[in-house]
Amino acid sequence: MHKKILPVLAFAGLLVAPRLFAHHSFAAEFSYEENGTIEGEVIEVLFVNPHARFFVAVINEAGEEEIWDTQTSSSVGLTRFGWVKDTLQVGDRVIMEGNLGRNNTRKLWIRQVTLEDGRVITPTPGGAASEKD
Repeated sequence: MHKKILPVLAFAGLLVAPRLFAHHSFAAEFSYEENGTIEGEVIEVLFVNPHARFFVAVINEAGEEEIWDTQTSSSVGLTRFGWVKDTLQVGDRVIMEGNLGRNNTRKLWIRQVTLEDGRVITPTPGGAASEKD
């Protein structure tokens, strides 16, 4: 019996291993110490695992457009907290607060989002309303 199970487990391990190594730690990309706020328009939504990502077009102080890569929990985790795939949509004007990317990269780990209608949502339990008014 063990001779049959071992190859199956080995094969399953091979399937899972690339995903384990592809995942990164928070500290590899984001700063625990540096927080910031961006304001702009959502231009792309990736409601996926391992992290949901929202690309936001921001106008910088020089009047130039910058694209920010904002990330948060997995889509599975967000749905547990009340988010749905349409909680943030392309075209939404948002203010996002969170941990900034390391080495001055245009990245933000989302802690809070203020929507154009003034509602504040978070990627935490009870943090998002699934309906837009």
